[in-house]
Amino acid sequence: MPPLDYQRHLFQERRLRSVTANTRADVREFLAFAGPHHLEVSPVPYALVAADRALTDLAADRVTGAAVLRAP
Repeated sequence: MPPLDYQRHLFQERRLRSVTANTRADVREFLAFAGPHHLEVSPVPYALVAADRALTDLAADRVTGAAVLRAP
């Protein structure tokens, strides 16, 4: 994996934030629920270079399922 050029790739943004606060107990509870209910996830793939569009689509509620970034 190539090194990350913060100046070029992160637009001088210096703050990282977590987007989830799930605990191990939360995951165990979810998996115990998901197994018997046969949940299905619908991935919506985006090229890595289209990450900005994926974020825009998520913000506009245009993604049904899970947005997934794919490396070339």
